[in-house]
Amino acid sequence: SVREAEKRVVDKKYDMEYSGIDGSPEFIKLTRDLVFGADHPLIAQNRIVTVQTLSGTGALRLCGNYLERFAPEGTSKSIYMPTPTWANHKNVFTDSGLKCEWYRHYKREINGLDIDGLLEDVRAAPAKSIFLFHACAHNPT
Repeated sequence: SVREAEKRVVDKKYDMEYSGIDGSPEFIKLTRDLVFGADHPLIAQNRIVTVQTLSGTGALRLCGNYLERFAPEGTSKSIYMPTPTWANHKNVFTDSGLKCEWYRHYKREINGLDIDGLLEDVRAAPAKSIFLFHACAHNPT
């Protein structure tokens, strides 16, 4: 029941305060260590920053804002996104101030990755271009 679940949560004495703006310190440390390895030299040099976001869309918006404001000199203010991509991605990056460009990703005829088209589009993009690659949860593939 709901009351039993509530009692279990209360009995565990979880911290019910909001996390800081960059997320739960324990979560972001564990995530960083999982992704890079706890003994990575860049961690020791304090050169890796990890943040926790609300959802994938929240992460993309934060990324878009960061790239628009802090991309190194000479970096394009365009972001290349795969076709297809999620419907909201164009709006997220446009609202962040980036211009949306596209690269081939999915080949309907084989129901899989269009590796030749993808590589051709990456090679044709200007130097220092920004690309969005989906590591997981990509539809329809």
